[in-house]
Amino acid sequence: MKNFFCCLICIVTLFYPLSAAADIGRISEAQCRKMTETGVMDAHAPVQCGRLRNVTFTHIDFQGAEKTGQVVVIDALAPYVENIFAQLQSRNFPIHQAVTIEHFSGDDDKSMQVNNTSAFNYRAIAGQKSLSLHAYGAAIDINPLQNPFVSFTSWGTATFKPLKGHQYLNRMHSRLNKENSRGFAEQVLQIFAQNGFIYWGGYWDTPIDFQHFQTSRDTAYLMSSLDSASAGLFFRNYVNWYRQCSSRLTTQPQLFAVTDYESYLKKRLNTKSLHKSFKTDKQQLLNLIMQPLNSSPENCSG
Repeated sequence: MKNFFCCLICIVTLFYPLSAAADIGRISEAQCRKMTETGVMDAHAPVQCGRLRNVTFTHIDFQGAEKTGQVVVIDALAPYVENIFAQLQSRNFPIHQAVTIEHFSGDDDKSMQVNNTSAFNYRAIAGQKSLSLHAYGAAIDINPLQNPFVSFTSWGTATFKPLKGHQYLNRMHSRLNKENSRGFAEQVLQIFAQNGFIYWGGYWDTPIDFQHFQTSRDTAYLMSSLDSASAGLFFRNYVNWYRQCSSRLTTQPQLFAVTDYESYLKKRLNTKSLHKSFKTDKQQLLNLIMQPLNSSPENCSG
């Protein structure tokens, strides 16, 4: 068992990009206290400060000015989130601003009103009791103004958050006599997907959450249950699996049909829930994620 975890730590150390280290930092005691005082963190949160990381990055705003932004995510995701924002910058994709959610006392509406890009927040799903994946540090909201949250009543009335987001309901990139749209989430879907954020709220029927990217719920649950090193190895496999599978495909329907690493593991373990399987047999799952990836065409397509 000791040799197993030593080997695991070595592998995970290799997978974290050295270039990202300067931009990824632990949550300080002072920041953790601030998060707790403002309701962003709580003793009941599924991911505590010790497992969270600040990802600090450079971006351009909508006026072309260079700025520094910061989001908080669970440790296993941090290198990939750093990579996402590096790629967004290289594409000149604008981010209005990105400050951590304690600046708004955990109030997501206030954050959206000033078009703030954010990630971790210990809160429920809007209008529900279940925890949002933001509470697991496994979701990111980008440019809420350009990518609003749209909910619908039973009689078809739409509500936009933030309110001025209704100006961006037309999602076409180019329109006659209009400037090309900028900062739209659908322009960067593959950047997020290639870094593990396969699930986009713009795919939903109701509500439609254009700003929202996340992992799957079972993946978030599992990573919060695993130790940091094991979660890092799991998510590295998750990302590399998608990259290898998607590299063979050319159309969006084909990408939607890809069997992700989580589904592959479920099939191998004959289970509907990885995090529940982990609770009943930890070693079986750990042994499986230690194995070399076998993202063959038959495994990629389920």
